[in-house]
Amino acid sequence: MKRRDFLVGTAGVVGAAGFGLAQAPAPAPAQGQQGAQGRAGGRGMAPAQVPAGKLARISLMSLDFDQYFPAPGQEAQPCQTMTLLDLPKMYVDVYGIHNIEYQYRTLIQAEKDPALIKELKGRLDQNNVQMTQINLEFADENISTPDAALRHRAVAHTQQWIDIAVQFGCPRVMINQQQNNITPATRAHTVAAWKAMVDYGKTKNIKVSAETRGAGTPEQVQQLGMKTWQYMVGIIKDAGAASNVDIGNVAAMTQQELHDCIKAWFPYSSGNMHIKSSPNWDVGQAVKFTESLGYKGLYSIEVRSHEAVRIVYNTILANLA
Repeated sequence: MKRRDFLVGTAGVVGAAGFGLAQAPAPAPAQGQQGAQGRAGGRGMAPAQVPAGKLARISLMSLDFDQYFPAPGQEAQPCQTMTLLDLPKMYVDVYGIHNIEYQYRTLIQAEKDPALIKELKGRLDQNNVQMTQINLEFADENISTPDAALRHRAVAHTQQWIDIAVQFGCPRVMINQQQNNITPATRAHTVAAWKAMVDYGKTKNIKVSAETRGAGTPEQVQQLGMKTWQYMVGIIKDAGAASNVDIGNVAAMTQQELHDCIKAWFPYSSGNMHIKSSPNWDVGQAVKFTESLGYKGLYSIEVRSHEAVRIVYNTILANLA
């Protein structure tokens, strides 16, 4: 499929009119917002009536809505009524959000097609939307693999995406460190590879972070003498890297354990934090605790579908001062 066919050859409905999703009624739009609600399909899917400063603290991932647009190279399905070019406008119309975080796989054509970068950057600028982070998932190409050739490719590939991030005006990239591979035996080369990425990013004013990736396997925790998110603190520090707490991937069993991780990773924060729900702890309390540390960064929602996003969105807003 040609790039243009992929980007705009689908139904191309801007907003949420084609989603067919029921939403809990939102407050009536303020003067000047009726048009946005109408473009969102008249289903109560309108920005929350809160100060703009609160909305500015939230980012939404492309991952949240990727069920509504086809993956690169795939034909659109009937339910896929959008393209990645439609997301910036939809974020503003439906949520009043001007921050967007993209998955690498969604933007993968940018590696070979500069026209995509120009076109998407134009849509972002047109809607006053900031690309806040690109999440890089390179599978076997990662900083902790024992294979030196794969580590070298991971560094080069990340540097390529740092250059792409610059073109989008995006201040962050986040790598997948393949945390379950990290042991005392792999620590030195993990730090070295990550530092190479970080040092290159600094020349471009781009932060390179990693997120919490669970508590580790029982065998790994026994070997490390601690949970992997705890062990990662020293690696982040030694690499001069940034942290991106993903509260859903801390594998915290209690509110206190979650708060312990947030506090430990806070000094290295990239200014971005992923937010999910869990039966083990309360999202609102996590936001309040993070704010008490002096956090001024973004809460990036990572859940699927409009219904789930709206719940977390409302919870964050309710717990910001």
